[in-house]
Amino acid sequence: MSAVLRLATLDQRHFQLHSTVLRQLAEHLQGLDALCRTLGVTPLSQFVDLTALEFQEAAQLLKDTTPPQQDPETGLPWSIEDMAWYPISTGMTTLEALSGHLQRNRPREVSGANQRQLLEALMFCESCLRPMEAEGAQFHLAAGY
Repeated sequence: MSAVLRLATLDQRHFQLHSTVLRQLAEHLQGLDALCRTLGVTPLSQFVDLTALEFQEAAQLLKDTTPPQQDPETGLPWSIEDMAWYPISTGMTTLEALSGHLQRNRPREVSGANQRQLLEALMFCESCLRPMEAEGAQFHLAAGY
């Protein structure tokens, strides 16, 4: 089972985990990171939060079968403070650089990717984050299964 990414946002104490699975970003994360280094922006993988994977691994190691208690703010077994958060402004720089480059080029770093789907995933993130950028909100790409 391969990991997937989903966009998570935090504005004040309002948490949202978007339901859209960003499969292309997860599958081509290494190539996108290489492209980010070429473009001189923060690698996309720097915005990935592993809390869900770590929680699942811990439960498996402990062989814990009891259903976890849900945090009232997140609806997840972990809280806002358990997750890593990044300024939307920093993420937008990376997302805009990647999508702009992919619209004009077919880079070898992501040669196996469906370029249209990759652009759609990046543009989805941009469209969700752009209205929140001026508010000083935060985000991450939540890794999970």
